[in-house]
Amino acid sequence: MLKQLIREKINDKILSENLKIFAENYKISKENAFTGLNFEKIRAKINDLKNFDYDDIIKLYHKFKETAINKGCHVFEATNANEANKYILEICKKHNSQYVVKSKSMTSEEIKLNEFLEKNGITPIETDLGEWILQLAHETPSHMVMPAIHKSRKQVAKLFEKVTGNKIDPDNIEDMVKIARKELRDYYFKAKVGITGANVAIAETATIGIVTNEGNARLTTTIPDVHIVVLGYEKLVKTFKDALQIIRALPKSATGQIISTYVTWISGSYPIDSNKNKEVHFVFLDNGRLSIFKNENLKEALKCIRCGSCANVCPVYEKVGGHVFGDTYVGAIGLILTSFYGDEKKANEILKLCIGCRTCSENCPAGIDLQSLISDINATISPKYGIGFPKNLVYSKIMPNPEIFKTVTFMGKYLQKPIVKNNKIEKIPFTPKEKNFRVLPSIAKKSFSQLYNEYFKKVSNKKYKKSAIFYSGCAIEYFYPEIGLSLIKLLDRAGIKIKVPEKMVCCGLPAIHAGDGINGQKTIIKNLAYFDDNIHEDIITLCPSCGMAIKDEFPKYTKTSPKDFEKSIKIGEKVKSLSQFLHENNLKLVYTAKYKVTYHTPCHQKRGLCFSTEQFLKDILTDYFIPLKDSDKCCGFGGSFSFDYPEISSKILQDKIDNIKDTKAEIVVTDCPGCIMQIEGGIKKQNLNIRVLHLSEFIQQYVKIEKS
Repeated sequence: MLKQLIREKINDKILSENLKIFAENYKISKENAFTGLNFEKIRAKINDLKNFDYDDIIKLYHKFKETAINKGCHVFEATNANEANKYILEICKKHNSQYVVKSKSMTSEEIKLNEFLEKNGITPIETDLGEWILQLAHETPSHMVMPAIHKSRKQVAKLFEKVTGNKIDPDNIEDMVKIARKELRDYYFKAKVGITGANVAIAETATIGIVTNEGNARLTTTIPDVHIVVLGYEKLVKTFKDALQIIRALPKSATGQIISTYVTWISGSYPIDSNKNKEVHFVFLDNGRLSIFKNENLKEALKCIRCGSCANVCPVYEKVGGHVFGDTYVGAIGLILTSFYGDEKKANEILKLCIGCRTCSENCPAGIDLQSLISDINATISPKYGIGFPKNLVYSKIMPNPEIFKTVTFMGKYLQKPIVKNNKIEKIPFTPKEKNFRVLPSIAKKSFSQLYNEYFKKVSNKKYKKSAIFYSGCAIEYFYPEIGLSLIKLLDRAGIKIKVPEKMVCCGLPAIHAGDGINGQKTIIKNLAYFDDNIHEDIITLCPSCGMAIKDEFPKYTKTSPKDFEKSIKIGEKVKSLSQFLHENNLKLVYTAKYKVTYHTPCHQKRGLCFSTEQFLKDILTDYFIPLKDSDKCCGFGGSFSFDYPEISSKILQDKIDNIKDTKAEIVVTDCPGCIMQIEGGIKKQNLNIRVLHLSEFIQQYVKIEKS
């Protein structure tokens, strides 16, 4: 079902065009909106002010409730969706409201309020333009802030034609907005009940804040006699000052606006006429939230301010949209919240759609490490449904055992011969066409360990003033040993000896990312055993994903073992990318060629090891360096992701190749073997005359090294 839906959305040209244009414009708009502001400080502040545990949130709720009741309002606690819906229905029936006008509310989507009201004879009318369009189309939102982002003007015009019975010009946006305004206006007066959500709820004053661009929320809250607010406990903050911090960041992160058109603050009841007051109800929805506040790790997700920026920057969302990448809630937070409030089986499916690029974590204005949460939840849910026999075999038996891994690759060298040409695999036999969107590397004739031993036999008498440890990782050990050999040679020129642990196993990240946390943990613990207890040298990694795993995953998965945890922290502090190592060792690097070079930033180089190789190369190459558009955007590899979801992976890759072609560069440099597998594989498949080199190969071939 999911695979079929992916194919459908991948081939939806309107969806693809809309999401591509928005993603490109959003990046610029957001950057402009935060100009002059310190984004890191803002998100740290929001993360801190929303840092509540269960006791905190209960105290805030009771403060809000007490104040709201004193101001003439009603407050109801709904344990689940059914209780919330029944309470709202009772209010509608009490006031004989045939119609209900609604402002956009994701919480009402969560409880499927519209569907419930319709079954009970009440007609809900969505007054947000995007939500009304989807109501006419009988569809659900594909974005939390821009629910109809997947629709074209022509599609909207067709929907409006059915409503009006008149021909609509799809290019006349102003007229279509007027039609919506005209069609919706009367319902504000017909409806006796208006329903909204809330962007924030201030405990101190029982005030809610609503952020909109159309003014429909103001009409929804003021014209009907009754106003119902449906909100989760996570919307609570202590003070008005705290609420302003969120409102300050929300539009900038949501749409790239400096501020939304309307920010409405509502507090208490007020007279409608001489006989009655406005009737205000606050429906606080639990639906699992309160138990999540008791979980130190998962409660981070409840800091979300519903800006949708995690979808805005997600390379997978950009290709398939929210009807695939999420459920009620979409984007990275949607994958997480589906596991909280939705169907667990559905959550298990869509959690696998995370490519692991960490862009969502980097861009979250609430400072939530979304990708880490996705990984943790995936590792919790996946064992219930299984990851499949082949992956389980690889992660449990092969990757944690160096001797078995070596034996399997040794056999693979001979079994692959019929399909290998020029050390490459053009096509994997008996696989669908969509899986062969790139050329793949063959298993190398000699492993890196073999080349390493051969090299140092030749220079056995050489004296070195300094040494460093090299963690090669699986890809370099068996598929790209020449990348590791280049490292040895270039540092040998600088008088630095590379040492390699006698045994090494996989870093554990592939298993963890696949949802197999148990075998990921076993692999990590075995890995630690192969490192010396007292490491003083730097540890160089030529794979940022391995480096990030050592820094982040090793400590996370050894928390219950004090010795292993302490060791993983020490090792993590020593891990360096090649560019960082060269920079910190004050080596003078001189470019000796004249090739035009561009650089692709691996996801975990920027958002894991946190050192800019791009700037490092710019300083060396000067005018020969050509900046790559969206250099830090994922190439679509994601380890097993590119094999599991080739339709998505190939689309993301094509964007990267198009940007590379635009640079007119002769060489693409990157730090990651996985990125090389993806980008070089795509370039070779398309017969493009562009070389792809790892940084270590590039420096070894074209850069002179001198001590500063």
